[in-house]
Amino acid sequence: MSDKIILSVDGFENLNLKDFELYLEIGLNSYNYAIIDPSDKGVKSIAHKPTVIYNDLNDLVLQGSFAKTKISLPTQKFTFIPSEIYHQKDLENYSKYIQPSDNDKVLTKSLEKSGITAIYALPELQLDKLSTIFPNAEIFPQFVPFYNGIIYAFSQIGFSQLFINIKHGFVEIIILKDHQFQFYNVFEYQNDDELLYFILLSVQQNKIKPASVTVKVSGDIQQFGDTFKKIVKQFPRTEVTDQDSLPLFYNGLGHPVMPRFFSLLSLHLCE
Repeated sequence: MSDKIILSVDGFENLNLKDFELYLEIGLNSYNYAIIDPSDKGVKSIAHKPTVIYNDLNDLVLQGSFAKTKISLPTQKFTFIPSEIYHQKDLENYSKYIQPSDNDKVLTKSLEKSGITAIYALPELQLDKLSTIFPNAEIFPQFVPFYNGIIYAFSQIGFSQLFINIKHGFVEIIILKDHQFQFYNVFEYQNDDELLYFILLSVQQNKIKPASVTVKVSGDIQQFGDTFKKIVKQFPRTEVTDQDSLPLFYNGLGHPVMPRFFSLLSLHLCE
């Protein structure tokens, strides 16, 4: 989905943004944003912009002053370590597994309710740019909001579940089994055949039968479009991520915003 999307509640232009929160999901050639009123958990505006965010800084929303800003950045440089054996003094040794460049900053984040510490790297230049544009912003790797949203909405379900979050050029996959986080990975893909290959590879590695697993799809995909139909053919129990998955309200936007913005809105759960 490359077309620009902007949905706002009536009277949005008259709202005082300083009391609201800004969520940003930044990709390589596009970005998404959402503006949330924390007092009523209402989504006041949400957008997909098919442009590099640094070329769009004249956007009045990006120039606004917000009570809080949360940003999600993509990375494929990450690994997961059991928290019980992770010690900060060993970070340098563990970071070798993700092969950071000299221009990367290595960071850590505990994944809630998983007993796992994530070690990941983000480009230092990008972090410096964002800290200049959005002072005091909280910045997360892309897997943290996606993980938090899945755990919040679906971890109470006992049977095996497969979650697919499709973005332009890459796909995130999470598997839950018996209420527990089982698997996460991100794959680059060029076409639907490659996309399906990585999804099938993930379930095979985790000894899950495609015919019996419940699948939730979110992100850059059209319900009942060609890609969705191909996934359903392999995984008959496939549906889009539920509209009421997250503790947010979308009254007044005029259109459903799930599953398109699931991982963006899951920044609401990130601290």
